[in-house]
Amino acid sequence: MNLTQTTIRAATFFLAGAITLCALEAAARASDAGLPTRTVSYADLDISSPAGAKILYRRIESAANQVCEYGAYWEMSLRQKQHECIDRVIDKAVKDVDSPALSALRPTSVTHLASN
Repeated sequence: MNLTQTTIRAATFFLAGAITLCALEAAARASDAGLPTRTVSYADLDISSPAGAKILYRRIESAANQVCEYGAYWEMSLRQKQHECIDRVIDKAVKDVDSPALSALRPTSVTHLASN
């Protein structure tokens, strides 16, 4: 195998990787676009402090539980969808606020690339 073939193969590999990453990012944005929303006010809080961030986090959790209400708790599939919705809504809200103190309260957040 000569240098030209190696270069072409490497370029093809990196191009395929770049296309895959772009597709995954587009899927993540599309899945976030359909999330239910509710405005959560935090004008009364100092979210740079751990105490203020904790209060805001509780407000975000409460709003996520309200907007992701599916009702039928006895159906496992609906319960799973509700938990996924809540996680995605909280992840997005924490990301949108962009506060280190708030982000520290959600260290185990999961990036959801696409929904089923």
